[in-house]
Amino acid sequence: KSLRNFLEKKKLKMRECRNNMFIQLGLICIFAFNVVCGNPPIAKTSNGTLYGTTMPTRLGRSIYAFLGIPYAAPPLQKLRFKPPQPPIAWNGTLHATTNAEICMQRNIYVDQKEIVGSEDCLYLNVYTPCIQCTEEHSNLNHDPEQHQKAFARFPVMIWFHGGGWLAGAGHSEYYGPKFLLDFDLVLVTINFRLGPLGFMSTEDLECPGNLGLKDQQQAMRWVQENIAYFGGDSNRVTLFGESAGGASVHYHMVSPLSEGLFHRGISQSGNFYNPWTLTSPGIARMRAMTLGKHLECNTENSKDLVECLQTKSAEEIIGTDQLFKKFGYCPMIPFRPVIEPKHPGAFLIEDPLISVREGRLLDVPWMTGINSEEGAIKVAGIYGREQNVKELETNFDKIVPMSLLYDERYNVTNEDLRNEITATIRNFYFGYNAIDYTEYSRFKVVDMYSDSWFNHGTHEAVRDFIVNQTSPVFYYYFAYKGSVSFSTIFGDPVRDYGVSHADDLQYLFPVGEQLFPNTALSEEDHKMIDIMTYIWYNFANSGNPTPKITKVIPLKWKPVKTNSAPEYLRIENSKKITMDHSLLWQRMIFWDSLTRRLMNHENTFRHLKDEL
Repeated sequence: KSLRNFLEKKKLKMRECRNNMFIQLGLICIFAFNVVCGNPPIAKTSNGTLYGTTMPTRLGRSIYAFLGIPYAAPPLQKLRFKPPQPPIAWNGTLHATTNAEICMQRNIYVDQKEIVGSEDCLYLNVYTPCIQCTEEHSNLNHDPEQHQKAFARFPVMIWFHGGGWLAGAGHSEYYGPKFLLDFDLVLVTINFRLGPLGFMSTEDLECPGNLGLKDQQQAMRWVQENIAYFGGDSNRVTLFGESAGGASVHYHMVSPLSEGLFHRGISQSGNFYNPWTLTSPGIARMRAMTLGKHLECNTENSKDLVECLQTKSAEEIIGTDQLFKKFGYCPMIPFRPVIEPKHPGAFLIEDPLISVREGRLLDVPWMTGINSEEGAIKVAGIYGREQNVKELETNFDKIVPMSLLYDERYNVTNEDLRNEITATIRNFYFGYNAIDYTEYSRFKVVDMYSDSWFNHGTHEAVRDFIVNQTSPVFYYYFAYKGSVSFSTIFGDPVRDYGVSHADDLQYLFPVGEQLFPNTALSEEDHKMIDIMTYIWYNFANSGNPTPKITKVIPLKWKPVKTNSAPEYLRIENSKKITMDHSLLWQRMIFWDSLTRRLMNHENTFRHLKDEL
């Protein structure tokens, strides 16, 4: 009898074990994205449940993708020109398997003719390896932080696309996970409002501005609330972006409302020291009124203007971009960030240079750098049309103050000073030579735009950072020329311009597959992908881009320590990665002297002059 009881108990125990095993397998299927069962991956968020999809990476890994997730309410009708509102919860399960519409835009940098996209565009994509997805991650009755120690979490990288705050999107075709998700990280890419819909300002409380940056901030809040359900660590969030996206990252480092929403930043080819990143006082309102008059709105007061523009189609508003062109697409970005009047919810209430120099920059590790021929973004368009080269040569004294943006940025009303500065620039880059179609002339024009639009601002930003911050700053110079260059789509598919603005993107994202489908990546291109993704992942993971010497990076990248001769990492190819110092030193000294002269003239904004 006792033996029979023992066997019955054993049988019960085995049945329980078997049932537990089936339950565990069921949980794996349900909560670990149903990999075993072959069903679509599932994730729960604070607004509802998502069905996702899978994607392959470059090295053959299968990762999970959730596309078109709403992070804010659609900014339509009365919400146009208003700060983003929380997303609307949905019933049932949302199929997050396709990209959302891009934000309404026309890309003037590639001479796009048609207006594309939608005003209902505040969506993001999440990509995750999610190896440690568990029931706890998906159960909204549990606090994810309670399980922080029990389960591995991945560093999170939030991508802000470039495009001059007037074009671009976070779509998977361009900024997908194919390269970066060979590492254990969670990638988030977002759409945010662009052009006048995202950056128009009346410089008062009716439309204070910076809506695109506030959209980014709302996406960052969404990440803090939800990223644990995708395996992400909300305490290790890195913002990274290129061009206007890089400048956006830098802006979040001075916005008090962004504090605590991220922990490191990467600014590629863009920061708020660059002259195209901030609208001077009075200019934003003037452009808003110009737009309104063109659309037959009353511009006598801001309230009437905004209410009128809320009745116009988004296409009509975006279509006013032609009103602001003077030389090619210059001025480069008509609608951009602005200093707001003080009010609850203001993103930026003082000149960001003041914030830095008075110690109000968020003290987080920062990685920043430039490409060797950044100015190709403009110069390819100049040399792609013969009349533009002739116009630049003939009207240099009129074009350059406007095109290089010092006329607006420093409020130069003294014509003698303007002419003196312009003549100094001409002499420095061209001497007595004409601007013509020779290779020498072409690359001198590239240098001029590179230094003005990108290089000198980055040089200033790095030097100010190490004086005012305790966190490290890592400075790089990207000079690898791959199989193809963005200069071919910036206006001239024939001539060589070096390593153009945006060329670095090809080694972090599969953008080339869409933009250059007929050019395959070379073996050296693949090695550069290995290098770039390794550096970016390590910085996001630990704040140190080279925690150890490896075959991929056979040296330690040292942070900048010397203000007078900043150290930087020079990336030329897979076999030539070196530490150096004093990047483009003579050219930077030249622009230092120009900046001092411009900031000291009597009409310059007083606060900038005082800061010098």
